[in-house]
Amino acid sequence: MDKGPTVPDSSSARRFSREEAALILRRATEGEQRGENRIEGGLTLAEIVAAAGDAGIDPGAVRQAAALAPAPPDPLQRLFLGAPSNATVTAHFPGHLPPGRFDAARAVIEAALARRGVTGGENPTGLEWREEHGLGRTIVRARANGPTVDVTAEAERKGHLLALMLALATVVALLLQPLGGFAGLATVIGALPAVLAPVAAVAGGVRLIWPALQRPVQQRLEAAVLEVGAIVEEDRKAGGEERSDSP
Repeated sequence: MDKGPTVPDSSSARRFSREEAALILRRATEGEQRGENRIEGGLTLAEIVAAAGDAGIDPGAVRQAAALAPAPPDPLQRLFLGAPSNATVTAHFPGHLPPGRFDAARAVIEAALARRGVTGGENPTGLEWREEHGLGRTIVRARANGPTVDVTAEAERKGHLLALMLALATVVALLLQPLGGFAGLATVIGALPAVLAPVAAVAGGVRLIWPALQRPVQQRLEAAVLEVGAIVEEDRKAGGEERSDSP
């Protein structure tokens, strides 16, 4: 069937960054899940790689992204916080990370996390990078595990969570001042509700705000792990090994 003249797509020649490609795939997946004609049972990795290839996205980048495995939050944290207090991302990349690439790994980790840290425990089997900033710390580990390199990135943010709770409690206390504080609130709604209402307000505020604060942290961890994985893959290619495109 003649579909008529083809309209040139001004974006067809555009090259997307890794972050843009990941965002496009994420948005497309979310849109498909909301649609009426979503595919039952999801897609296999081979199908995702094929779809990404049709879209002009590097299959190797898709496979690396598929290796990411964010740690699920504790059930209680999921219920009360909506996100873990310590975000963690792990991945397993084929190949090895030679000591000669440790400086490059440190550089890409710091670029992805936008933080300066130190490396320690370096040995032929891997490295550990960490930074501490008073309220929390971030650790990225890369360890050889047979034919793969296991990369783990963790952001401990319990101090940030405590600071958020204290900030919300302060806001609630300030809002109660026109009523005469907790005592004034008790005269209006009773003693027990006057205790429970501020607690519920702080808990609700944490449940609403904390996931939004953790989302960029999680994304930076994912970026750091992917950057280390790219170095592992680059080393394998440099060594003359070729990656199979078979699923």
